[in-house]
Amino acid sequence: MFTVSTLLILFVLIFKFLSTYIKKIRTGDPNENNFTYWMFSYDFKSTTKKDWVPEDKELLKKKRARNFLVFMLYLNAFCIFLLLNSFAAHLLDVIVNPEFSYPV
Repeated sequence: MFTVSTLLILFVLIFKFLSTYIKKIRTGDPNENNFTYWMFSYDFKSTTKKDWVPEDKELLKKKRARNFLVFMLYLNAFCIFLLLNSFAAHLLDVIVNPEFSYPV
């Protein structure tokens, strides 16, 4: 239970760091703001109907890096979900069987 608790705290801290870092960095996309930090760059809907213009290579590189960080944020949230379930299972086991036993 100690290992699960430690990992849970670590992953929550990493989640907090990643979300603040993603909010702070900017790629140059006009649709990105502090409320859409969790979205991939290709999830933004275009508000104007115009012909397709290829984007700058540097902007594409920044978008790919930001998309990777958003993917890591999603992966981290999934790990937090699994660890929280494991923590709840360990806690319920301690409540049901109060005698001391070493965790496996």
